[in-house]
Amino acid sequence: MSSQPPADDYDPFDLDFTKLLDPTVKVPMPVASPEQQQAINEEAVIGEGELNTNGFFVRINKKAPNRPPQTQPPLVLVVEDDEVTSAILIRLLKARDFRVIHAFNRATVSDGFKAMPDLVILDVNLPDANGFDILNRLRRHPKLATLPVLMLTSMSELDDILKGLQLGANGYLTKPTRAKILFDAIKQVLAG
Repeated sequence: MSSQPPADDYDPFDLDFTKLLDPTVKVPMPVASPEQQQAINEEAVIGEGELNTNGFFVRINKKAPNRPPQTQPPLVLVVEDDEVTSAILIRLLKARDFRVIHAFNRATVSDGFKAMPDLVILDVNLPDANGFDILNRLRRHPKLATLPVLMLTSMSELDDILKGLQLGANGYLTKPTRAKILFDAIKQVLAG
């Protein structure tokens, strides 16, 4: 997909990440060629079927380049503003020995990226941010572009799946989900 360069005042190598999620800095949506768009449309239809059958859809992506071998459990950034949902996710992840950072708004998401997580579980509806916008911005940042992102949202329409795939989500789950489905999706996304 072709993309336009970010706004002039955005430094893509800035590890502060403040401007990455700054809502005043406009980041254009990716533009797909007609062939790419057709492939995404077909993948979204498959994804919708997988969501209805399995409860999740995972894209098969290549492993992130130059990722060092894991010497400790993966670090997961859970981006979820609902207290009950986030508490359950954190408890489930920690029970499986994942290390967890929790973010619930734009500022805490920005702080969460400073730890360079191995996986992001990303909700769409946040109080002061949109998960699709966050994903779009991640995919434009050279240090975060290949970071595995698993969408976990109540948005389950074909257009929502299509948007997540077009923006580069590695997986898409709908709420509510079962623990087995969550961990099956995480395993597939982390395996690349």
